[in-house]
Parts: sequence; C-alpha cells; structure tokens
Amino acid sequence: MIARIITYAVIAVLALFVLTTTLLLDRGGSKATPEEEAKVSVHDLSLEPEQYRGETVTAEGTLGYSQETKQYQLVDEGIAVVVTGYEQEALQSLDGQPVMVTGRFDFDPGTGIFIDADSIQVLD
Repeated sequence: MIARIITYAVIAVLALFVLTTTLLLDRGGSKATPEEEAKVSVHDLSLEPEQYRGETVTAEGTLGYSQETKQYQLVDEGIAVVVTGYEQEALQSLDGQPVMVTGRFDFDPGTGIFIDADSIQVLD
C-alpha cells in the first residue's frame, strides 16, 4: 500500500515537472519574442555586453573596415562592434553602407565585442 502511494506521488511530481517545463518553454522561457529581439543599439551592446552574450541580436550602423584591427565593424555614433562569420567579399561590397546586422552576440579579450553575423541587410 505504501509503495503504491509513493509511486503515485513520484508520477505526480514528474507530471508537474513536465507541465511546468512545457509552460516555461512555450510562454516565458525566452527573454524576448522575435519582434522584441529586432533591434539593439551598438551603444547598448558595448555598455552591457553580459546582458546580450550568446543572444541573437540585430543592430544597425555603418559597416566599415578598421585598418587598425584589420576587421569589419558595425559603427554607430562612434562606437563599434566587430562583425565576424560573414563572407569577406560580401563585407567588402557593403563597406561604408548603412546596414542591419543580425547574428549571435559575444565578446572575448582578443576580438572584443562582436556579432557572429547570420545576415546583413542594406538599409535605405
């Protein structure tokens, strides 16, 4: 009799765990909906990099090549974020243009703050 009660209690706890996990993942498990992820300023990325680390972000600015660091950067109001993981020929063709970059944000001591770009769109 006691074994049966313990078995039902374990099943109930597991069911509650699965239900809670499902609800969190469906409704509240992510920080933002895709619409809310749409834009983050380069300033905010540089000011609070830990908040966005590992997140998919979209930022706008002017794409430029830094002779100093030998890297392409997204520049807005004098602040830059390195753009990595994108085809060099495509970056060269977009040099100097206003763009919107979407990708995974991260930072490390060697590169600094960067967006591992999935897409780059030219802005009008």
